[in-house]
Amino acid sequence: MNAMEDGQQVRRVVTGHDEDGRSVVVFNDVHDYKRRIQIWTTEGSPADNSGAATDAAQRETRLEAPPQGSMFWLVELPPSQEIAPEAAAATAERLAAEGAVTHSDGRPGMHTTRTIDYMVVLDGEVTLLLDEGEVTLHKYDTVVQRGTAHHWENRGTEPARLAFVLLDAQPLP
Repeated sequence: MNAMEDGQQVRRVVTGHDEDGRSVVVFNDVHDYKRRIQIWTTEGSPADNSGAATDAAQRETRLEAPPQGSMFWLVELPPSQEIAPEAAAATAERLAAEGAVTHSDGRPGMHTTRTIDYMVVLDGEVTLLLDEGEVTLHKYDTVVQRGTAHHWENRGTEPARLAFVLLDAQPLP
């Protein structure tokens, strides 16, 4: 059963400032948990915390953070055995369309981005595949992914739920 079937939702609270500079809630909304929810994006560093806040989660979905920017996502990864082969092939196309560099080494979804990614497993189990080796991660395990070629695979029987913060990084030589 995926999260959409069991009705799980994610609440997003975003703070900001009113006209007098006092702290207020500017977004307090609920989203159905789906494959990927873009919670927030910043367009540079340091981030601009002024103003009433335009909904920065509404920008175009990309796998790379904006120059000097960041992205915050929640991702649900279904078990691999539930993903049809044509869907796996479409993943590589989607990754390329969203700015990732995909690799044609026979592993659909293997990609790199010009980001440093902080990931936390919130629920379930996921395997991180690299050029050399792999590591299986469980609830509350973390990864600092530093622009390496990688792919996420759920070999379990339940969806894996992951939180990602992606930060722009210098390109590798």
